[in-house]
Amino acid sequence: MRQEVCEPATRRLAGGVLDGILCVGAALRAAVTRFGTPRMAVDEADKFLIAAVQRGDQQAWREVIERYQGRLMSFARRMLAERSEAEDVVQETFLGLMRSLPTYDPSRSLETYLFAIVRNKLHDYLRRRQKGQRQSLEQLELDDAPEAWVDTDTPSRYVAQQEMVAAQRAALVECLRTWVEQCTQQRRFQDLIVIEMLVVLGLRNKEVAPDLGLTEPAVAGIKFRVLEQWRKLAGSTAEAHEWTEVDLAADSTVGRIWREEGISCLKRSTLGRYLLGVLDEDWNAYIDFHVQQADCDRCHANLEDLRSEDERDEAAREQLRERCFASSVGFLSRPPE
Repeated sequence: MRQEVCEPATRRLAGGVLDGILCVGAALRAAVTRFGTPRMAVDEADKFLIAAVQRGDQQAWREVIERYQGRLMSFARRMLAERSEAEDVVQETFLGLMRSLPTYDPSRSLETYLFAIVRNKLHDYLRRRQKGQRQSLEQLELDDAPEAWVDTDTPSRYVAQQEMVAAQRAALVECLRTWVEQCTQQRRFQDLIVIEMLVVLGLRNKEVAPDLGLTEPAVAGIKFRVLEQWRKLAGSTAEAHEWTEVDLAADSTVGRIWREEGISCLKRSTLGRYLLGVLDEDWNAYIDFHVQQADCDRCHANLEDLRSEDERDEAAREQLRERCFASSVGFLSRPPE
C-alpha cells in the first residue's frame, strides 16, 4: 500500500548485478565502471586488495589509492577551503590506513574505515591550525580508549573488555545494516526516514510527525515496530543489544554508531543511478532526504566525486595519487621470498 507522506521531508515519496567487472590478476587490479559495483562486491574486492597490500603488493596499494582518493578529496574539500590543505589531509589518511593495517579488521567496510580516518584527520588538522601548530603524520585517533580503563585495568582485562565491546559493536552494526537493506528492498522508505530523523537529526516525535504528515501516535507506532524488528534480527546471542526506545535518539550508542559506520549510506552504484536519473520517484525522494536533509557528508562526498569525475584535472589527480603512494609505500611489508 502506498505510504502517506508529505512535504518537506520526503518531497516526492510516492509509494547482484555487477556494474563493473572485477578482474583480479597478478597485481590484483580492479577495473570497474564509473559508478562502481554493488556494496557486497566492492567489500570483497577491498578485502582482496588489503590482503595483497599486507603482503607487500605495491600495485594493490596503488589501486586502493586510486579507488578512494576522489571521494576522500571531495569530503575534505567540504571542510577546507584550500585544495592543498585537503590534499595534505588525504595524504595523511592513506598513511594512517597503511600504519594501521597490522590491526585492521577485514570485517569492517574499508570505505567506512577510511572515512573514519579522514574525519579524525580533519578534526586534528583544524584543531592544530587553531593552535598554530604544524601537522603531524604520527597520530591515528580512531577509537580512543576511556582513560579510566587505562588507569585501573590490567592489560589482559583491558584487552578482554575491548574484544567484548568490539564483538557487541560488530553485532549491532550487522543488525542495523540488515534492517536498512530490508527497508530498501521492501520499499519501507518512510520507516527509514523516521529512524534517520530520530537518530541522525536528533528530532523528537512531535517534530518528526508534522514533517511527514503523520500523527505523533503514528510515529510512536513506527518506533515500536522498528524496535521489534531489531530485536528479532539481533536474536538472543551473547552480543545481542537490549533494544529500548532510548536507542532511538541522536545521543544514544545506536545514534553514534549509525553516524560513524554510515549505516544508511547509499551504495556508490545507487548514487550513480540517481545522478543518471534512472531511479524511480520513491528512491529519488529518499536519496534527496538522506543527502540534503539528513546531510550525510559521506554520500555528499561520493556524489561530488561522481559529478566531477569527468571534469577533474587528470594531471592533478595523478599528482595526488603519486604523493599518497610515495609517502606511504615505504611502510609496505616485504613480499615473501
